[in-house]
Amino acid sequence: MGREKGSYNVYIGDVALDEYYRADRWPGTADKEEVETLPAVPGGMIANAACVSAALGQDTLFWTAMNSGAISKLLLEDLEKQGIDTSMSVVDDSLPDSKTMIFLVENEHTIFIPILHIEKIELTEEQVEVLKNARYIYSTCGVLATLRFGDKIWQEFAPEIRAAGAKVVVDYDVDYERNGDEVRFMNVDIGFFNETGFDSVRGERSFQEEAARLHELGMDLVVVTLGADGCVVDKAGEIPFHVPARNVEVVDVTGAGDTFCSSFIAALEENGLKEAAEFATAAASICVSHMGARSGAVSKEEVLKVLNG
Repeated sequence: MGREKGSYNVYIGDVALDEYYRADRWPGTADKEEVETLPAVPGGMIANAACVSAALGQDTLFWTAMNSGAISKLLLEDLEKQGIDTSMSVVDDSLPDSKTMIFLVENEHTIFIPILHIEKIELTEEQVEVLKNARYIYSTCGVLATLRFGDKIWQEFAPEIRAAGAKVVVDYDVDYERNGDEVRFMNVDIGFFNETGFDSVRGERSFQEEAARLHELGMDLVVVTLGADGCVVDKAGEIPFHVPARNVEVVDVTGAGDTFCSSFIAALEENGLKEAAEFATAAASICVSHMGARSGAVSKEEVLKVLNG
């Protein structure tokens, strides 16, 4: 591949065409509500995060599995235009078009994600070597569970990849892939959750108890975003700390979490945890101030201007 070991990040997961709709209220069961149709734009959790990474100057690779149709080509070409290498993505014409439906009501959003039924993604020896030499591997637990290398599942070959130096970053988001299985928290270096997702994971346990449990399972860093209240960062063996959110006019929160997570790991390369969290919070404030999940994909200089302004 010609890249220096530890010089790039690999993002594995979804890219989708985000179809936006705005409504005055959220309808109840068997109810109706007229919605305003807004322009569709490229999105997808992991693709959004990859765009943020590339905009911040990180050498970024993106892998996904999708069909060879017009929408897929549009989405991958859009990523390539932003400097992201998509050459190792997998083509599977049995898959439907990748789309997401986003409904904006007041200052919040509700997302419907059609199931693509990707049961497994077979990795080649070349791809596994690329993973071993990466700085970060960024994905979701659901996507990682589909990866296969020969007869091994992700949890069986992940230790070898991590032993080579790559760090695994998982965005658990709202924990919509919840299955009650603790395995999804293993072989992970950094876990990002939003408040809803962390609450669903911790159940009756306190924040500190749940963070301690995740550390015991091997997760070195637990980061929980709290929307308008900022974020909490908990590193194994250290005292957790809180970073407040920045006060901005909210236009669209779609992609704010993706922006925060990707900005955090980008800043972590040059700064301490507190500085990385502050940088990520500033980047997320840019994202929510504009329409579209990719609005947080801005340069380091733009984030620093907000951070220091």
